[in-house]
Amino acid sequence: MGTKLHIGLDLDNTIIDFDEAFGAAGVETGLLAPGHALATKEQVKAHLRSGPDGDTTWMRLQGQVYGRYIGMARLFEGVGDFLKTARGHGARISIVSHKTRHGHFDPDRINLWEAARDWLEGQGFFAADGFDLDPGDVHFCETRARKIERIGETGCRAFVDDLAEVLNDPSFPSNVARIWFAPHQSADAGNGLTPHRSWAEIAAAMATEF
Repeated sequence: MGTKLHIGLDLDNTIIDFDEAFGAAGVETGLLAPGHALATKEQVKAHLRSGPDGDTTWMRLQGQVYGRYIGMARLFEGVGDFLKTARGHGARISIVSHKTRHGHFDPDRINLWEAARDWLEGQGFFAADGFDLDPGDVHFCETRARKIERIGETGCRAFVDDLAEVLNDPSFPSNVARIWFAPHQSADAGNGLTPHRSWAEIAAAMATEF
């Protein structure tokens, strides 16, 4: 892949694991009863969308989780080891995220881009003794179309995303290797993409590039 490997990564549900955050944040905001505190993201989504104004309630909670309550989220298992290995071999890492600047129906208008950058900083992404990423290599895009354009603009040679629809989009750059992070999705949902069930699998698949 050239003299220096450049890897692009999605952020939400690829680097950041929100699975345990939705139930806890839902209870904290009063959108869920206390019994749902340990529910997974998909369980919370199904529950909220089944009720009155379900889609609106779900989007309201998403805005809160990605903003005020992002501290409840954690780093996906294996991401840290992957980044240390990649950076140890001199690879450049870019993060490209499709994320609105403000959460849906959030009266406080919390800046989700700033919240995500703060979370990354707290996890050591920009620290010299952490993952040592350049803050300038973190990009937020208001639309999916702009995200795909930005992926091409970064010059990365491989991109990891949990959304098959991004990787399979007709406008996705043809010279970028598509790596599908699919810990829970059906293989059929990838429409021909190879599912990688963990970051350890992604690391193994890319081992020859390091």
